[in-house]
Amino acid sequence: MWGLDLTIVHRPFTLVGVNPALDAFAEAAAELRANAERDAVTAGRTLAASRTA
Repeated sequence: MWGLDLTIVHRPFTLVGVNPALDAFAEAAAELRANAERDAVTAGRTLAASRTA
């Protein structure tokens, strides 16, 4: 619609902390969350830079 590239940030294990069956994955989920947040920030900055250039 706006002629922008789509960036998808995938974050698995979103139910850790909600579903007790996934509690064993808490450490891995925290790392995956941090990575996804970093990727989202990078994508946002890239998009902002392309719009201001």
